Amino acid sequence: MSQRRLLAVSSGIIALLLVSLLYLYSQGFWNRPIDSPPDLIIHNGAILTMEQSPAQVEAIAIDGELIAAVGTETEILALAGSNTNIIDLDGRTLLPGFIDSHGHHIGDREYVNQSTAGEVIESVLSCGWTSISELFVNQDRLDELINLDQQDNLRLRVNAYLPLSWQLDRFGNWYQAYQPGQEYSSKLRIGGVKIFMDGWYTNWNHYFNQSELNSLVFQAHDDGFQIAIHSVTDNATDIVLNALEVALDGESNDLYRHRIEHLVLLRDIQIQRMANLGIIASFQLPWFNSDWTTTESFPILETYSDFVGRWRDVLDARVPSLGSTDFPWSLGEVRAAMKAVSMAVTRVGDLGITPPDWMLNQTISVEQALRLITIDAAYGTFQEDIKGSIKVGKFADLVILSDNPLTVSEDDLADIEVQMTMIGGVAEYTAPGQQFLSAEHVGASSQIVQRSDQPFKMEIMNIPTQEE
Repeated sequence: MSQRRLLAVSSGIIALLLVSLLYLYSQGFWNRPIDSPPDLIIHNGAILTMEQSPAQVEAIAIDGELIAAVGTETEILALAGSNTNIIDLDGRTLLPGFIDSHGHHIGDREYVNQSTAGEVIESVLSCGWTSISELFVNQDRLDELINLDQQDNLRLRVNAYLPLSWQLDRFGNWYQAYQPGQEYSSKLRIGGVKIFMDGWYTNWNHYFNQSELNSLVFQAHDDGFQIAIHSVTDNATDIVLNALEVALDGESNDLYRHRIEHLVLLRDIQIQRMANLGIIASFQLPWFNSDWTTTESFPILETYSDFVGRWRDVLDARVPSLGSTDFPWSLGEVRAAMKAVSMAVTRVGDLGITPPDWMLNQTISVEQALRLITIDAAYGTFQEDIKGSIKVGKFADLVILSDNPLTVSEDDLADIEVQMTMIGGVAEYTAPGQQFLSAEHVGASSQIVQRSDQPFKMEIMNIPTQEE
């Protein structure tokens, strides 16, 4: 076992131990009282934690970048001091910030006529995403991300995946200049490496034979990197699964979290094989909605409809899974998180066409869709201990929605608005005209936290302390 691989395995074991310790902490073991009043309290709405228990709480407290406490309104409001900022949700819904596990928001911005990374980041934040994984980060793109981070302009969290190939091009071992999971800050991290096994379902081209892919996958695996492999067609996925199985050599994929991207066509035996190996399925929530019936390639999808976009079957088989947009490479360029959720749940596209039965047979629940872009997505980058749910000790990466996705009609999911996006306790985006105040306690002074075009106003609360 190479030194890098040993380091990766050791890091995985340590991460699992940390997760266990955090679980015990959340259940009341080693809890410590908050020594000083929190910086911020959020209350009076539906707060969906995306944890198994408690699934919903009444209020949370934030201290610095982290969630400091969760509980009832009575418990949390009792922690407030004279300088604690309080956000009154007024019936709105709070969730952990959304995580787009596969996209090209920053790197391919020219395809949607966005000229600067800053413009992209603002758009992404306005859609509720607090973390994104960029799945094609070459040296120039990595340098740009590092510079944004160093200048404090990377206003959301990014996992960068370094490409080893593109179609028939091979990029060599340039990725070995970096360490698996290398962190530049809490905002920027090397997520892993990316390999392209095939193209699209309209051409069925393979870019590696079995021997070639085995060699490339084994080297990256032995170096300790998480591997993301683009595979659309089922016969390409056979080759990918063979290569990953050889590399794992009986070890648990929980230590490496290798993943297959897209998986447009899947057979039953492949789904079961992924479940057995623990290979992560990384699929796109907006794909294969009813708008696709208007495309020239739809007859191909119809021909193979029993194998297309089998998100429900994948989840039913308990394959570890991630949700994403692949923006801008999706029909209709879907970037909004709640629109992506809506399309996965209903398979109805922007045109309102009724989906064919094979699409409807693969719809997923709202809760499943939300997990795919929160806690499950955090698992996909070894970060489930620091983000992906509302839990004490995790980053205060949060999103305020205009309504509760779990209670509105499925037909109204796409209309839910993102009204605030918070990263590490800082409101990086606030929708125009939105303010979240507890007016009955507003004092004379106020502060503006402004990291976007719309200022987010919070009033300093004059709440009497016990000493007063």
